[in-house]
Amino acid sequence: MYRIGMTTIGQSPRDDLVPDIQRAFSVPVEILQCGTLDGLDAANIQRFGPDDREVGIVARLQDGSSVLISHAKIMPRMQAAVDEMIARGAEFVVILCGADWSAIRCDRPVVNPGLLYPAIITALARGRRLGIIKPSAGQVEQEQERYAKLGILATVVSASPYTGDSRLAAAATAARYLREQQVDLVWMTCVGMDEPMRVVVEEIVGCPVILARTLLARVVDALLPSQSGVAAGGWTPSGTGPT
Repeated sequence: MYRIGMTTIGQSPRDDLVPDIQRAFSVPVEILQCGTLDGLDAANIQRFGPDDREVGIVARLQDGSSVLISHAKIMPRMQAAVDEMIARGAEFVVILCGADWSAIRCDRPVVNPGLLYPAIITALARGRRLGIIKPSAGQVEQEQERYAKLGILATVVSASPYTGDSRLAAAATAARYLREQQVDLVWMTCVGMDEPMRVVVEEIVGCPVILARTLLARVVDALLPSQSGVAAGGWTPSGTGPT
């Protein structure tokens, strides 16, 4: 069966996320998983925390909780995770995180949401009032600056997807603020944010809401071979470096 690898900045398997993505595929595939924090206890995970004044990225652990980790510190382990996916037979690798992973090197395609998401969202948001929901309050200012450099003045708020049922209340609070700001397009940036959160936001704001995991799933599906291609053993993508 055709294989793709999925790497997470937290711990695998991502049972909260990968089944959702897989259901969106038009053909059956085998998904291999690996996490940069796999096999680490709490003390070792702390070593990858962000330094002072560094904006961390949110990583989900196996127990459903989350931690902030340093993008720079975790990069070597992400490279190792990508290498492992290729060694296990993945035709290409999908990184399940919206940070930029351009430093990753691989002789198969790597889907890099850190480049993919801004390109698509900027194209859709041009001339619109964009609302953005991040998973951590500490990421709000950086995200505003990121999109301002792309020519988009965005209103950015936060709502963590890793708080159990409380995530829906957090999504509602964020949505009410975005409604006050009269945004007409909402971008929910974290792959941990799910469809129930999206529905809450859509009902309150009353405008299109784009969910990171859904967008990623549809892009990856476009990279998969057809049903006949899968039956014939698929095809081998070419190219080097992240997509």
